[in-house]
Amino acid sequence: MLLMHERWFLEDDRFPVQFEVLLTRQALIPIAIAVAVTAAAMVLWHIRGRRDLVPGPMELGMDRERYDRLLSWMPLVLGVHVAVPLLVAGTNRWLFVPNIALGWHLVGGVLALGEIMVAMAFVYGALTRIAAALLGLIWLVGVVLVGPVQLLEQTIFLGVAFYLFANGRGPLAFDSAIRRLNHPISRHVPSARLALRLATGISLVVLAFTEKLANLPMAVEFLGKYPFNFLPAIGFSGASDADFALIAGTVELTFGMLLLSGAFLRLMILVLWVPFNLTLPFLGWTELVGHLPIYGVMALLLFEGKEIGIRN
Repeated sequence: MLLMHERWFLEDDRFPVQFEVLLTRQALIPIAIAVAVTAAAMVLWHIRGRRDLVPGPMELGMDRERYDRLLSWMPLVLGVHVAVPLLVAGTNRWLFVPNIALGWHLVGGVLALGEIMVAMAFVYGALTRIAAALLGLIWLVGVVLVGPVQLLEQTIFLGVAFYLFANGRGPLAFDSAIRRLNHPISRHVPSARLALRLATGISLVVLAFTEKLANLPMAVEFLGKYPFNFLPAIGFSGASDADFALIAGTVELTFGMLLLSGAFLRLMILVLWVPFNLTLPFLGWTELVGHLPIYGVMALLLFEGKEIGIRN
């Protein structure tokens, strides 16, 4: 099933979220399915002693020293993956994504410049903690400017901000010249990765509702413009675009809840690579750039596995 971001390709203002459907079958059945799948995964996860079905680097033969070195590079991977969409957003006067336009005014210009400054800091690893704090502030100002719903879709940026604030940008960074700028803050490291995972999961859960389950008109119009509904081609001739959107929303909601649960992270991430990449040849650079933060988080979680800290 495809994980699509319809808001990036349509006139967002024409499709307000229909909160009234949240207590109808349209939303309650997907919620029930997602909860059931997540509960079953968590039970199996605990039966297996919280061991993933996919082995990690050390289980495949990597020694501890090399593994620690690999983990120390993950903030760099995450920082660059987030910097690219921030640069694109800032130079286009968007707030994180194309559907949140900042406009020609002082506040919009300041926020766009802030995104560019954060992006450059993340690329060079210079004053990373200040940049991470600025990214969090930009997110909070966005809540005031455009309301909480669209910013809840982008909580992944808030998670990234806290993660890089706690861990720094890794060894290959300008900050490494002054150790106190780059050294992880020990008291925050254990919760930073958890916060990053939860923030990403919240983004997926919210998007499942705001772009699909509680916004079928948007999803149907998107599928009319971009015919991704492959169900009739594989034998489900009666499956409409609305049916496809509801299924896609259910899948996205389930993945988001699984990410929140923390069960079988490596397996789930490997499965997620497929739906997150299937749309790229058809939706182009906008989809690729928009997905880069998720790719960065997925790479980090894939290599780290359980809740552990970063060592520099």
